[in-house]
Amino acid sequence: MRKFAIGFLLALSTVAAHAADLKATSAVYTVIRDGKAIGDASYTLSANPDGSWTLRSEMKGTSGTARLVGLNIHEESTFRWNGGKVQSLRYDFKQDATFKSSVKHIDFDHTAKQAHSRDGKSNSDYAIPADALDRTNLTLVLGAAAASGKRDLTLPVAGRDHIESQHFAVKGEETIQVPAGSFKTLRYERDDMPGKARSWYSPATGVLPIRFEKAQGDGSVIALELKERG
Repeated sequence: MRKFAIGFLLALSTVAAHAADLKATSAVYTVIRDGKAIGDASYTLSANPDGSWTLRSEMKGTSGTARLVGLNIHEESTFRWNGGKVQSLRYDFKQDATFKSSVKHIDFDHTAKQAHSRDGKSNSDYAIPADALDRTNLTLVLGAAAASGKRDLTLPVAGRDHIESQHFAVKGEETIQVPAGSFKTLRYERDDMPGKARSWYSPATGVLPIRFEKAQGDGSVIALELKERG
């Protein structure tokens, strides 16, 4: 364990100087529900001409019920990046399936310090801080924290009708195996809601996670495991 810790700290020191920088990147993940692969998810991070960034993801069901119902989920987050901190600008979510389709949209109006949330059923306007995040670019902030060695952070995440303060902390340093290979990682957990979400990051692989887990409302657990890096 001590050799692992020393090696991990050395790895952190080599990337910390670049922790605040973003680079265009992409990744493909295997999507797993309760231990069974149900689809693939692709993520693409790209710079825009106006200096902002966009993180796009698409999940397609390829097995089991997810395939039968034609499950397809798109998420897109546009934001500004400053020294490892995000200023969200716009968030879009769309889910298509034979049993359920839904959309969500949030505009972040930083002049008025307001978020304008729409989900097809209701509209909400609520106050936001300058560093408000959406649930997609939250993953990048955790990745930057891992690269810089920050082990404890509280983040304001925009939801349907309010800002939720979410607290994350490193709960372990471990080597994990995913389809893309073996990685030394920091494991972040959301400890204001124990068991809700866990993410594994390697400082050597950028701001996207190696593995991500999230508990669902029905008691199941959805996990994404890195399959390919762009």
